[in-house]
Formats: sequence, C-alpha cells, structure tokens
Amino acid sequence: MKEISIIQQNDTHGAIESHKEFFWNGNSPSLSTVGGLARISQYVKQLKSSGKHVLFFDGGDLFHGTAPLVSSQGTALLEVLNEMPLDAWVPGNWDFAYGKSALTHLAASVSFETLACNITDTETGASLFKPYMIKEINGLKIGVIGLTYPYVDQTMPASFSEGLAFSLGIEEVKQAVANLQGTVDLIMLNSHMGLPLDIQLVKDVSGIDLILSGHSHDRVRKPLKVNDTLIFQSGSSSSFVGRIDLKISGGKIKDYTHKLITLNTSFVEDPIVLEKVNALLLPFEEMRRTQVGVSHSLLHRMTLHEAPMDRLITDAYLTHFGADLSFSHGWRYGTPISPGTISLYDLHTIIPTNPKLFEIELSGQMLRKVLEKNLQQVFAANPYEQKGGYILRSSGLDLIFKPYNPEGERIQELFVKGKEVSATNTFKVIGGGEQLFKNLESKKHYHNLHAIDVIQEFLERQPFETDHQSHIISV
Repeated sequence: MKEISIIQQNDTHGAIESHKEFFWNGNSPSLSTVGGLARISQYVKQLKSSGKHVLFFDGGDLFHGTAPLVSSQGTALLEVLNEMPLDAWVPGNWDFAYGKSALTHLAASVSFETLACNITDTETGASLFKPYMIKEINGLKIGVIGLTYPYVDQTMPASFSEGLAFSLGIEEVKQAVANLQGTVDLIMLNSHMGLPLDIQLVKDVSGIDLILSGHSHDRVRKPLKVNDTLIFQSGSSSSFVGRIDLKISGGKIKDYTHKLITLNTSFVEDPIVLEKVNALLLPFEEMRRTQVGVSHSLLHRMTLHEAPMDRLITDAYLTHFGADLSFSHGWRYGTPISPGTISLYDLHTIIPTNPKLFEIELSGQMLRKVLEKNLQQVFAANPYEQKGGYILRSSGLDLIFKPYNPEGERIQELFVKGKEVSATNTFKVIGGGEQLFKNLESKKHYHNLHAIDVIQEFLERQPFETDHQSHIISV
C-alpha cells in the first residue's frame, strides 16, 4: 500500500493576496480574512517538507480577474507561479481572454505542465496542449488528463476562441483513459467543466479514479462518489485548497481522507511568494488608494438569482442612460467588498473586463426569449447544456420562474418597471460587452463609455445600497 497526497487550487481569478471571503453564518453572511497565493504555496511546501508525497494542481481561471493580471495579460503573475510547487494546470474559460498566442506564451512560461485534451489549434489541426501526462511519485505512476471548459467559443467573446476549436471532450477523455490503462496506477482528470458536467462525464466515461473539478466555484466538503470515481472541488479566489490523501494498491484507491481547507490567518505565508505578490501589486497602490465612493451594502456574488455586487453595476447603467432595463452577465468571480469605501482597484475587481456599454432595443417577445435561453443555460436538465454562470443580473426587471420546467416554459410572470410585459412592448436596454447577448451583437449600438466610468460616476453622486427586495424569484 502506497500513499500520496493531492492538493487542488482552482478558480483563483486574480485573488493573489490575503482578502475578505464570504461565509454563511446560519442564514446570515459574514466575512473572514483568508487566502492568498503565499499561504497556498507555504502550505504545500510544508507538506512536502514533512515527508509527504505531494502532487499540486491548478484547476484554471488563473490568469484573469484583477487589474494587475488583466493589464499585463497575465504575465505579471508568472514570477509568483514559478515559485509555487505546482505540477500542472488546466486553462479555464477566462484564461483564453487574451487570445491564443498570449495563452500559449503563458503556458510556455510556467515551470509546470499545461494540460487540455479538448482544444485544437485550427491552423495546425493539432491539440493546442498535451492531452495528458504521467507523474511518477512514491513508486506510483499517476496519469493526469486535462479537460478545459468546452463552450468558450459559444459563451465568451469571439476573440477568446479565434484560431481554436473546442469539443465537449468525451471522446478525447475516453481515448486518454484507454492509453493510460495498464500503464499507470491511478487515472485522474483535472477539469474546468463545472461540477454538474463532471458528474455527468463519469456516468459516460469509465476508468477515471479521481476528478479535480473546477469552474463552478463549489466548496465541496465531502467528495462525491459517482460509480467508482471520486470528485471534489475547492471553492475559489485562493481562499481554500482541497486535499485528498490516497492509499493505493494494485491500481485501486483502497482508502482516502479529504479536507476542504480554509486558508485563514493561522496559515503561514511563503515569504518569497509574498515578496513577489507585493512587488506585483506595487504599481497599483495609487489605484488602491483612490476612493470612488461608498457602499452601505456588502458587495458579493454568492447568491444565484441576484447579488448586490451586480446590482451596483446594473443600477449604475440604468441611472446613467435612463433606460427601461439594464443587464450584466451572471459572473461568479470577484472577492466580496465590506460595507464602506470603495476604491478604484475594487471596481476593477468587480468588473475586470471593463466592457464598453451598448444600447439595444428588445421587444417583449425577444426579452422573454433571451431570459428563457439564460434560464436554460443555468438550469438545463442535461448537465452538458448548462453553459451559463448565474442568472443574468438586471435592474428594472421582476421575474418569477420555475427552474425545473421544460426549456422555454420556465417564466411564469415578467414585469418591467412594475408593468407586465407583452410580446409587442419594446424596451430600451443597456448592457456591456460582447459576452452579454452574444447572439444579438448586430443589434447593439455601442457608446464610447466603459463600465467602470459609469459606476464611478454613479458612486460619486450618492452611497450605494440595495433595496433588499428580491426581484428574481423561483417558485
């Protein structure tokens, strides 16, 4: 019987330093200081120095999410990452934000392997990255397959996927498993598909012993066992790591223990990584000192239907343009911000894409169609059809829906500014960027304004506070 420990970080989204994280205290939210890459690095290094046989993986969305990363197209993070004892990573959907050549440059610049079996370079016809690798540790051979988000070309701006082709990856994973079986002692999948899709995958593909899941930001405290596969995921924002200790014999997991570890302030920080993180942040000190306004509400994205962080965005859009409706994408990233002053750096964390704003006219019929499509992407009965983040965020809208009704039949009642929507109504709608209403790009009229400018102007007028009334209700 041989033992190994596997550590997972996933969906860090540029949360590179110690920060406030959202926790539920009963039915009330609370914040605690946690996280940072220096704490993760030191934890893994200490575990290795204690004599444990350790493999350490990243689950994607690594190079995007805060001002230092976005402004440098991810390169500012390279020195930090190369000091961390990572063995491999799989790109997440946001890691494609800077385009194919930038991503391949980032992958070539890290000291650990980049894995993904379901991306093809359309110029060469070859896999963009290695589909899998074999790691040898404590006399064991571990096969590690990479599987990235399969819908980058369908849900993200077109520039993310230019020159690339994506597949769901089922056949590629099957082939990788077939290649590895009989050669390795354990087959694991490092995935950025999202927990529901990973669960479905192991119903369709046998032979995987362990899945490190990413993308959906789930804090899995006890691994799921589906058929013979263990699956877990470890939150987001560098606030947690997942650890699983395996006992392996005869090519089988005989026993295991798992922990979702909250990296609170009792965890020591790696001094070298901390120094590099601080150096990375130094050019942004003025941005961090620049106060743009006040929020009386806790800003977060930890609720599915609507969230105060996004209500700040959509209220700002609506106020500036005097429109009927405003929308923002249902993103999951962004560390919470305590009630109080908001800095310019905070705004770049709330909406790091800083999209250009557009106006679009929608009929009541088209509005209902757009919302039904979004609800399908979030609540589809077939996990492979779940392509969204959370429900579209909005201001001016009241929506009552049944999440588990059939596709196209979920909306029960729909109101704009308190008035019931009919098919023939027309509405002036404001939104931002290509990711929102992606299939209606030709109907958008873009303004020479960016999201952060409008949100900053909104905050300068008055403190922000949500009305604490639910406008999106599932029944």
